[in-house]
Amino acid sequence: MGSGSSFEKMRQSLQQFAALGESDWLLIKQQLEPRSFKKGDLFVKEGQLCTSIGFLNSGIARVYYLADGKEITSYFNAGNRNMFVCSFSSFLSRKPSFENVHFLEDSELLLLSYNGLQELYEKSPAIQKLGRLMAEYNYVLSMERIYSLQHLPAIERYHAMLKTYPGLMNQVPHHYIASYLGITPESLSRIRKEAARKEK
Repeated sequence: MGSGSSFEKMRQSLQQFAALGESDWLLIKQQLEPRSFKKGDLFVKEGQLCTSIGFLNSGIARVYYLADGKEITSYFNAGNRNMFVCSFSSFLSRKPSFENVHFLEDSELLLLSYNGLQELYEKSPAIQKLGRLMAEYNYVLSMERIYSLQHLPAIERYHAMLKTYPGLMNQVPHHYIASYLGITPESLSRIRKEAARKEK
């Protein structure tokens, strides 16, 4: 996918949050850097400062952290869900990341640096508004994720995951899915068999 079509995809995704003029889009485009990542590459590693935010044009990334030596999957960047690849807490606070972000397949991104974003905010109130609305959207996603883990049964989390990330079960290792759902791989296998039995 060329950088031109990549930018158009990003533009279409962002227009749902706020309407920007052509001059604003031009400012954004001038700050973007196309970047390719290979399967297994890290976007940011625990302990590093996250200096950029990346718009995912193609590919899949996984955000996870370590707890007692165990990987806990926070969420995936895939399809039209969570299009922005970043350790947001690090990017916004300017502190080292507690998360790891790695790519599960070859991926194409458009990168925007922290300094570039601040420059855009200074130049355009409309882009400032876009940033605020996107931050609010990500906050809501985070709260929904926390509520799901704390209050929904595993089977309901599984079905919600299928709606949130259609096709993901066929794209990533199932132990990552289990980690995202907060269950063991064995429990995920049982849930899938039970769901398949009910569909017959």
